[in-house]
Amino acid sequence: RYVINGRKHWITGGGVSRLHLIFARMFDENGRARGFGGFLAVRDPTNGTPKGLVIGRREPAMGLRGIPETEVIFEDLEVPDEMVLRTPSGAPRGFGELMNAYNSQRVGAATVALGLAQGAFEAATAFAKQRRQFGRPIAEFQGLQWMLADMAIQLNAARLAIHQAAASADPFPDPLLAAQAKVFASEMAIKVTNDALQMFGARGYSRAYPMERMARDARMFTIGGGTAQVLRNFIAGKVLGWKLPQTREAAVGPN
Repeated sequence: RYVINGRKHWITGGGVSRLHLIFARMFDENGRARGFGGFLAVRDPTNGTPKGLVIGRREPAMGLRGIPETEVIFEDLEVPDEMVLRTPSGAPRGFGELMNAYNSQRVGAATVALGLAQGAFEAATAFAKQRRQFGRPIAEFQGLQWMLADMAIQLNAARLAIHQAAASADPFPDPLLAAQAKVFASEMAIKVTNDALQMFGARGYSRAYPMERMARDARMFTIGGGTAQVLRNFIAGKVLGWKLPQTREAAVGPN
């Protein structure tokens, strides 16, 4: 068996998820480091949470409130050996495989950001056609037409970057393509949702309309799964042909 202690913040779906995949540093009985290992813990609907797996407080988040972000605390959580993830050779699955999985997560996050931005764009387009000022729809104003055109260009560019990254998966996406898609799509989502809110005027700032929620939701995507700055460091290293030192933030992001 293995005994896990520690805590982790910003766990998406904490308190909701039944299956917990835990990556942790491994030590032997004498305290000597044994690398990383992947462990499984199951919250049974009948028997409840395993002893030692504690769901902490829910983070009062700015956006993306439809799914909880919580703290998860491990207090002498006992994991039997059969619940350790292993390679075909029997060795514990380690840190490198976790990092490969993050490339899929980044493409997934970019895809959600794209969908959010697409929704904001469609809402802004419909509003511009029906909202009238000075006797005509505001969609006839050139300044707003250019905003819509820029949104359409950015959405299409992000969609192509995501498709390219997803098509590279074998079984995980290419790290460089995944990072590029994540950075571009997440920053695009912030720009598009804010411009869409602007087109709604004061109504966009009102909580009676969905635009303010979309703007809040979009803000997380440049943070979770590796910040835009950390991913830019990685992209620059690839462009320059450098092997950059792996930092904890670059490895696991803010989650």
